[in-house]
Amino acid sequence: MSSISLGVFAIQTSQLLLLCCFLVAICVAQVVAWRRKLRVFDTSLQIILAGVLAARVVFVLRWFPQYGTAPLAMLDIRDGGFDIVAGIVAGAAFAIWRAWRRAELRTPIAAGVFAFLLAWIYVNPSMHALPENLSLPASEVATFSGQTTRLQQMGQGKPMVLNLWASWCPPCRREMPMLVRTAAQRHDLAFVFVNEDSNLADALQFMKEAGVPPETAVADANGALMKQLRAAALPTTLFVAADGKVVSIHVGGLSEATLQNELQKLRR
Repeated sequence: MSSISLGVFAIQTSQLLLLCCFLVAICVAQVVAWRRKLRVFDTSLQIILAGVLAARVVFVLRWFPQYGTAPLAMLDIRDGGFDIVAGIVAGAAFAIWRAWRRAELRTPIAAGVFAFLLAWIYVNPSMHALPENLSLPASEVATFSGQTTRLQQMGQGKPMVLNLWASWCPPCRREMPMLVRTAAQRHDLAFVFVNEDSNLADALQFMKEAGVPPETAVADANGALMKQLRAAALPTTLFVAADGKVVSIHVGGLSEATLQNELQKLRR
């Protein structure tokens, strides 16, 4: 499962597992400090903040040109753009510095860092795991241009970006112009937009405003495709290899940087 749905909200499984790793580290450090009658909670939060900040900064620097048209997007962490390795290295470096400055905290800090690394190593294989054998459904779909076809045929033998969206979904509306623009630029990829509106008139109106070509959009008013693709929230974007197998899944809004980062995985 790539995400967990809580009503209208959804959180990616990878983010939830990373949060669990942070909680394990804080708890272990706190228990060791408590036995020595020390306070380490604030220091633990500072280490985590340093790691998260470094992970975001490194990601932004790597994809800096993609943020050029929307600089404020650098501050919007909802796109999930983080460099996990950079964050771990930075957090460990900050922990070493804090331990060097305060000798009495060395043991609790070391215990917390060690606990985090063990937890991360344990959950890392599951952080980006996909549902087993997830691939494009073979069932027929209806495009907004009035054709009946299959998703695999719409791919025309190319890797595919499959975006599940609805006109009433704010992050769907925000990311759509960027997706349409990228689709027009990347002729080596197929972009398919699966609409989840119950009122097709609303979908058509927004598609006209956003410039979505009708032949690239599929109507899924009953949510059948969404269930087959095991998506729990909108927007969800699946990155599919040319053979129809899903390579990665992004739950939530995409920035141009996170889109390019996912497309880079698709080319591997």
